[in-house]
Amino acid sequence: MAVLSSRDPKTDPELEAVYAEIAASRGWISNAMQSLAHAPEGLRRFAHFGDYVRYHTAINERIRELVIVTIGHAVKYAATHHAGLAIQAGIPKDAVDEILAGRVPASLPEDERLTVRYVLEFGSPASVSDETFALMNKHFSERAITDITLLAAYYLAYGTMIKGMRVQLESKDKLDIEMQWQKEKAAK
Repeated sequence: MAVLSSRDPKTDPELEAVYAEIAASRGWISNAMQSLAHAPEGLRRFAHFGDYVRYHTAINERIRELVIVTIGHAVKYAATHHAGLAIQAGIPKDAVDEILAGRVPASLPEDERLTVRYVLEFGSPASVSDETFALMNKHFSERAITDITLLAAYYLAYGTMIKGMRVQLESKDKLDIEMQWQKEKAAK
């Protein structure tokens, strides 16, 4: 059960404007975004950061979804939202299942295995090893490494917030809206 009360955007013009911005950038307002409604300006800024890491980085859709499903593998809400999106991006279901179990899938190409390894280490208490950083520098540009890191950091914060606020998972019809939005966004 969510720990904060829900807010009706029709009662707050600032929140209504923020929701309109979010809907324009994502196609809908998730329960996770709605859980931040008591701070409309904070929600706006958080959503703008999310818009950048989701749609304006130097990384491709497969790498993006690998990062998200990896950093969110232990958060049911994130795993449910992004496992399907990762598969839709072309990542095999068996590889997604391994990631959700906290493992680096051997079946993925080297750069994708390295991405999963980097993100798993990034989210761990020990953080990223020198060896992993050295390998990342061989496979990715510094811009791509920065974007991967920003994406992982955003979803690490998002997952922590989702757990802390006890955000409820949306129904399948709402998740289908997200899947369709991502499919259309990727086609552009």
